[in-house]
Amino acid sequence: MRPNWKKIWRVVGAVLFWGGLVAFFVATSILRHDNEQARRVERMEIVVKDSLQRRFVTPEIIRSLIVEEGIDPVGRRVDSVDLVAINRTVEGYCFTAGAITYVDYSGTLTVELTQRKPIARVCTRGYNFYVTEDMYVLPTRPHASLNLPVISGELDLPFGASFRGSLEEWFGGEEKKSSKSYEYFRKLINFVVFTEESPEYTGQFVQIAVIEPSAKSSAKRPTEPRVELVPRHGNYTVELGHLEDVEQKLYRWRRFVESGAVNLEGGRVSVEYDGQVVWKAPKAPKSTKR
Repeated sequence: MRPNWKKIWRVVGAVLFWGGLVAFFVATSILRHDNEQARRVERMEIVVKDSLQRRFVTPEIIRSLIVEEGIDPVGRRVDSVDLVAINRTVEGYCFTAGAITYVDYSGTLTVELTQRKPIARVCTRGYNFYVTEDMYVLPTRPHASLNLPVISGELDLPFGASFRGSLEEWFGGEEKKSSKSYEYFRKLINFVVFTEESPEYTGQFVQIAVIEPSAKSSAKRPTEPRVELVPRHGNYTVELGHLEDVEQKLYRWRRFVESGAVNLEGGRVSVEYDGQVVWKAPKAPKSTKR
């Protein structure tokens, strides 16, 4: 029987083709591995995505944090750079909300991060800090003043004036300690969130003053502190009362102001009681006898 050379050469060709292809991939993989080992981080780029809204975090601050931790990647081989450690350091900075760290083929290590978003500044009884919606306490920064409502007055806080960090974690998350002062502070922050997220009230109040509860408090009327508001426009005060039915109270206040019924200058508008708006005119200055 004569051998089928055509079939034999077809098999030999297929073996040579696939063998060559496998050898090519193996060689490419080895070369790529060698290149990865030889490739170094040429530069580090810090991108603060929301820097136009606030300036708590700057590239210089993040770069110095990474250098201080001894994990500066510039000049190191890519395979020796600990991206997890760099990312952990960046996210560990109190003003950082989240970060992503990666290296591209040009040798640029990029850190992309977002900042925490404070919603109010607390200035009372020796305290001075920013607080976020998720109850994270941040220090103030002289170079980053924000146009936020200021919480002042007789506010009893359940943590020390030097505390910085997550109040949720400090109180143990779901198993946090029972604290009336903590719960009231959370209620106060929820009120600020409501006003700042409502189109009708965003930016309307510059100060939220906490007033000690009245001595006449009873079971019917809560013993929680009362709240007074200082609007951004107009020299007068809004007596909100207790932090209950705030949506209806603010609606009554807004309708009263829009009506133009009185000259608000120097007076007080009380919306504390159901269905009522009480205007309290400013007291006339006492006349001096000659």
